Amino acid sequence: MFKSKAPSLPPETDYTKNLRETSFYRYGHLRPLGLTGEVTALAIDPILSLFGVGTSSGLVHVYGAAPFQFTLPVSTISSSGPAATIKFLFFHPGHHRLIAIDSSNTIHTYSLQHMTDSPNPLTHPPLPTKEVSYTLWGTVTSVDQPLPSHTHLFFTVKDGTTLTWDLSRRGLGNWKIGNCWGDYEERMVRSGIPGRRKTLGGPMATCIAMNPRDLNILLLGYEGGVVAWDIRNNAIAKTFEMTLPPGAPGGGSYQDADGSLWTERTPSVTCIAWRPDGLVFAVGHADGCITFWAYSESDKPLMVRTITHEDVNVTDAESLFDAGALDNQVRRVERDADGNVIPSAVAANREPIFKMTWASFPEQAALKTMIAAQGADPTVEPISNATVEYAERGETLLLILGGQSPGEKPGINILQFPGYKPPLLRRGTTPQSPSESMPLQERYAYRDSLAPTGSSNYLTKTPPEDFILLPRTSPYYNLSHDPIAIIVSLTPDPSLPHVTEPIAARGLEAWVFPPPRSSVIPPSPGRKNFVQPGEGEKIVAMTPAPVLGTPATPRSGSVSSPGWRLPWGSASPAPSPTLSIPTPDSLYGGATGTRRKVRRRLRLPSALWSGGMSVLGCELYALPTPVFKRLISFSIENAGNEDVPRIPLHGGMAVPDLQSHGAPDVKVAKLESYRVFVTFHADATVRFWDASPHLLLLPTPLRFEYPGPLPHLTISIGDYLKHPDVAHLPLAQLWNTDRSKVRIKSVHLAREALECVITFYTGEVIVTKFGDAKGSAARAAEDEVEELDENGENHDSGYFPHTAGHGDGKSEWAEEVLEIGHLAKWKVDGFKPVAIFTLKRGEPISCAVSDIGFIAVAFASKSVAIIDMRGPDVILREGFNEDGELMKKRKKKGNVQNVLGENSVVGAMRWVVSGMGGDLVNRPRLIVSYAKGMTKIYVLINSLGEWIVETKPPTFTNESLAGPIASFVLDPLTGNELLPTSEALQAAMRDQQNPDHGKSKDIPVHCLWIAASRKSIRCAVNFNGERVAKVELEEEELSDVFYVTRHGQRVLVAITTTGTALFYSVPLLEYITRLDLFYGQQGRPAGKLSIDDRSGDFIEYSGPLDINLRTFFHFRKPFPPRLDPCFVKHIVPTQPVSLSASTMVGSWIWGGAPLTGAQLDSLIAGPTRPAAPKVPPPPPKPLITWGKPPEEVEKVVLTAGQGAMPKRTAIAKQKAPVRDSRERTDVYSEMTDAARERGNYLDGLNDSLRDVSVSASNYYNQARNAAMKEAAKSTAKGVFGKLL
Repeated sequence: MFKSKAPSLPPETDYTKNLRETSFYRYGHLRPLGLTGEVTALAIDPILSLFGVGTSSGLVHVYGAAPFQFTLPVSTISSSGPAATIKFLFFHPGHHRLIAIDSSNTIHTYSLQHMTDSPNPLTHPPLPTKEVSYTLWGTVTSVDQPLPSHTHLFFTVKDGTTLTWDLSRRGLGNWKIGNCWGDYEERMVRSGIPGRRKTLGGPMATCIAMNPRDLNILLLGYEGGVVAWDIRNNAIAKTFEMTLPPGAPGGGSYQDADGSLWTERTPSVTCIAWRPDGLVFAVGHADGCITFWAYSESDKPLMVRTITHEDVNVTDAESLFDAGALDNQVRRVERDADGNVIPSAVAANREPIFKMTWASFPEQAALKTMIAAQGADPTVEPISNATVEYAERGETLLLILGGQSPGEKPGINILQFPGYKPPLLRRGTTPQSPSESMPLQERYAYRDSLAPTGSSNYLTKTPPEDFILLPRTSPYYNLSHDPIAIIVSLTPDPSLPHVTEPIAARGLEAWVFPPPRSSVIPPSPGRKNFVQPGEGEKIVAMTPAPVLGTPATPRSGSVSSPGWRLPWGSASPAPSPTLSIPTPDSLYGGATGTRRKVRRRLRLPSALWSGGMSVLGCELYALPTPVFKRLISFSIENAGNEDVPRIPLHGGMAVPDLQSHGAPDVKVAKLESYRVFVTFHADATVRFWDASPHLLLLPTPLRFEYPGPLPHLTISIGDYLKHPDVAHLPLAQLWNTDRSKVRIKSVHLAREALECVITFYTGEVIVTKFGDAKGSAARAAEDEVEELDENGENHDSGYFPHTAGHGDGKSEWAEEVLEIGHLAKWKVDGFKPVAIFTLKRGEPISCAVSDIGFIAVAFASKSVAIIDMRGPDVILREGFNEDGELMKKRKKKGNVQNVLGENSVVGAMRWVVSGMGGDLVNRPRLIVSYAKGMTKIYVLINSLGEWIVETKPPTFTNESLAGPIASFVLDPLTGNELLPTSEALQAAMRDQQNPDHGKSKDIPVHCLWIAASRKSIRCAVNFNGERVAKVELEEEELSDVFYVTRHGQRVLVAITTTGTALFYSVPLLEYITRLDLFYGQQGRPAGKLSIDDRSGDFIEYSGPLDINLRTFFHFRKPFPPRLDPCFVKHIVPTQPVSLSASTMVGSWIWGGAPLTGAQLDSLIAGPTRPAAPKVPPPPPKPLITWGKPPEEVEKVVLTAGQGAMPKRTAIAKQKAPVRDSRERTDVYSEMTDAARERGNYLDGLNDSLRDVSVSASNYYNQARNAAMKEAAKSTAKGVFGKLL
């Protein structure tokens, strides 16, 4: 009898309709997201304003202006072997060429002026044309930055050979230099000099550098020293060799000296950097020393120093004796109160000098011209105050990577040098030592120019691996003239969570350059202007070196030493001098002890997800237009005033492709839903990106990045956990002790309520909610600052593990719910913290959010928690109590919110507002599906204004539902999902107030429940009613199931574990078709999918280096934009020439006419240089025309009475207006126009107020003048009246 009255679904019910046609389905790859390998090389083109990144996967990513980016497959996986790592990457400025050398020593060159044009841009997007690939016979060890003035690439090979590559002729040049240092060693051995020997295997070439002002001088660095090669004469010009005498500390210290201290040492050369004037160059060594040479004197260096100490090539007896480094002395070992050995102030074993760059700034005349032309070219960055200060003083900056001692904070160190002032004495009047080949006065002038006037650094969280400067426009001086930004590559951070998938562990940071000028001269430990006394020269007194650090209490047995002692012999356990030298980074004033120091960070292009930015998971959400507007309004209104602006790259142009076959229709594309891409990262941050397809279609040319960053929405978990109010929580303690264990498990966004729920592997749940900024939305942007204590140390360096805040190791009590709303920052729109839930139930495995304030979390410990954010409070605990302890049996007088758990983990959960079975009242319900096939439906009831959960929910079991994946509850009339929205909850509350509602003899079909498990899909009426349809899978298993709505029609998409998509109709679950989510014959398991249920597009996440945007409906999707890398072309300046030095040294160096680039090409290439290859033809049509939709053609329709067939001619329609007023505009144009109108209104109001102020001032002046005149008249009348 009950079965006869059971509700049944009409057989004609069909929500799929036209989607039953199999031709509507096509799998397609839209675009990759993020990096595909480890960062291995960086490159800059200042002429085109482009930035390139080489990766370990053989790909090169190039970025320019916001919408401009492309990925170039240089050396990818092929049948011949795996992908080769990009080892060297360069642009050829002025010639618009990209050069890459991979780990297989193959040179690849690409022309940026000519782009490929394929009829299928989806599979073959527009990319630079490849010129040539050539595999070399040796291992490339160094490459010199190519210059615009010539077309040869100089590089060295491991065996010491120097070769050239003719870039314009695309071939290896005939010019070759052998191992010059090997020949030098052989000559020294034959000369019989004691101690000379050959390097085993031959000296390796390590670096190469051409003089920035004389193309004739090429420095070649070998393990033993540096050779200057004269290109015009094709011979060795000079040889530079630095040898540390016995007893000189070099890069070490007397504290940790060993037997090698008493031997001659020749540290290997690692890098070379020319000073911009071309008179002096610096050589980095493997022991951390830096040798400064004047090119005019190769016998003796001007100075040998480390980052902190000068003249480390000079032996100091007093420091030797004080440090106990002599063989007949007992070394003094300092110990702390616990008996541990205290390390010396300057520890030995410095890092090698890995890289140096000598930055310069414009001259006075050029600076004035640049300031006058400021703002004329929007692609040229404005001049900063720091640049003006450096330029006015003629100072230069030497950037040093490496050379630090253990224990020093990692970073890029910068020495600030004054300009070189040549001596005024004429030749013959300058005293000269017999042991010197340079006059003393000239030597003093050189050394004065190497005395730092200040020092600074860019502290990093982990040791830097590489850096590159971004010049304003100059391609010369090794890309270090007038830099405006610095990009730093960092070593992997050990505090980040360990990930099993391949990951780009090296981080990238960008900062504004130059740093603020230092006005404090750093102490110069060492001997100042110290020379060996000789005949005819005067003795120069030694400059006392100040004692660094704070005065310490003299220890027993120690003698108070005067300020003459060199710090490398100090036994004081004071910090390293680099940490106590006063710099602009460590200055503080007054009694506060701290100072806010501006160090402005820059934002890198959006797809550079590496290091702490490595993506550990992502979600894609389609949002209603009003909600989307609310999310992005702050970024639109404050465009150009961001706290962290984008790195100043303006190169290239990207135009939407609207004319290729299959291109989307803009009018139809505007109807697509807007969507947000949510990512969570290794540094415990959650970031939001605009992934709407509109960004790739509007306007022409394109204006926004894809995906577009929304930095004001970023959620930084570390900012919450560092606050003292949460320090007692286990998650906060873990953040301080072992940050690698603080890892986000999942992120869930309520699409309308805009609540973001973040779960962690340790079991905590953090809830945030979007809030609008309080105060003026047009506030001035604040600089990003770092708090520095009086020792110049950053409070949150993070590289070395923090000590535990609670040393006893005992677990402390932590409340289950901690409200943290007071930690919110209301200056910008964004997600504000609400509460932290510490449930102590282990790893969460499932989470369900709703738009009505209810959250459900299931844990691997077979527990479930239901949270009501109105409290916030936990209103149901299944399987545990308030203290997080397991419940084995229910207490009679226990908390009714605690129920016994099930002997099964949860597979899927879903919130709905619907009826169930015979209960027709719509209520908030939670569908909990367990792994063993049981399903519970918890019902929430509002009692006296509070929501409670019925502790005895209806339960039913079905073996076919074992291993549940997803649940969907549909409206039987429309097929829409019954979502837990605020409107549905309000309607349900009204229904509950109606006593007659839900009382009916006949139970109608009020909902359809689709339940999917690994082996089956089932559709039933009213949850426990008649089964409408069922699908059983015999050979395959499902991993994901989605309910997709496309153009108002619905389809069920089931993903198998072998990477296949199965499509079924709704609600009858009839098979439609299947798509393989891979190319080729070999199947693969699909990654974690996050789908846009409105368009069928989805993000497939297979790992941090494998994130792709794909689709099930590959029709009329946005194509990759058409690109022009050479759209922005700064003027190429002329090659710098030698300085007009008035001294005899300058005239000797720069004697004769300078070598031009054309002459250099002629000398290197020789008479047999082949002809230049043919230039490819220009593109068939201008790039900008790709952004115009194709014009429709009106066909002539003939009637039967017209007789003979007329000539069929197409009549072009008249050109439509730019935009019809009835046409729907996109959100970006609408909001940008609104912001512009508001700005114009405020400007007009400001002008009006200014006019009122001027009028009031004029009125006041007129009134005052009139009063003064009247007063003068009355005074005159009074005086004359008395006289009369």
